[in-house]
Amino acid sequence: MKILGNKKIVDSLERALAKNNLAQSYLFCGPEALGKFLVAKEFALKLTGGKDGALDQNLFLVEPEIEEKEGISKEKEIKLEAVKQLQKKLSLTAVGQNYRVAIIRTAQNLNVSAQNALLKILEEPPKKAIIILVAENEQELLPTIVSRCQVKRFKLLAEKEFGEMLGTNLSNKEELLFWSFGRPGFLKELLDDDAKLVEKQEIVKELQSIFLATGNEKLFLAEQLSKNVPVLLKKMDFWVMLFRDVILNPKSFLSVSPEQALRLIEKMEESKKIIENTNANVRLVVENLLLAF
Repeated sequence: MKILGNKKIVDSLERALAKNNLAQSYLFCGPEALGKFLVAKEFALKLTGGKDGALDQNLFLVEPEIEEKEGISKEKEIKLEAVKQLQKKLSLTAVGQNYRVAIIRTAQNLNVSAQNALLKILEEPPKKAIIILVAENEQELLPTIVSRCQVKRFKLLAEKEFGEMLGTNLSNKEELLFWSFGRPGFLKELLDDDAKLVEKQEIVKELQSIFLATGNEKLFLAEQLSKNVPVLLKKMDFWVMLFRDVILNPKSFLSVSPEQALRLIEKMEESKKIIENTNANVRLVVENLLLAF
């Protein structure tokens, strides 16, 4: 798949490779679905001399395990043992004359012990080894880790950058652009599966209904939403994007003032942090959130 957008980042990596002016470690950060991992993989394959789809003995991938429970998928934290194993692999001699490269995907899932172990590797990196961290939020990483990396911040794409993916024959082009929220990963998902567009439309209807719901109806919805935390968090991310559109676009279809949208964004971000980082009762957190609508 061709890399869309963030041309300055791609070009800077190409120049560094051509001049052999490479950092020991990189941090690719920014919102999801912007192509961070795709760029990391393409860059890594050039460093290792490998080919996409082929076995590459110089490329190592660390990512969260997926936990399946009652039909719900959730990414687990990346633990200390995974970083220790990576350290052993990076200490080996590279196959051929190329670099050994490690990509840590969803690096914000590294727990504290794993981050501290990673920091030691970054402080004394093995020769001919490069580490690429891919994370949505650099604030969830130790500042000392971020300071050891060359940071590449990925940004949302402008509508004109999606032309190649959209083509010219789509009747719902504007709608697809809106729901992509400037992210090529989202647009690809919508193009590959028509049901995804319907799903997003249903989420909007649900969001609109919350403003009209009674207190008891909000409490009932909070109970239903709290039964599937991973889906709830994804839905809250989507709501945040919709409210940001309200702030940027006065003609948004949501009947919410920019001031109210900003207040709800802050409330949702606060609620997400509580759910993700504490053992608080999720249903009570969601009740408190919905009652603020």
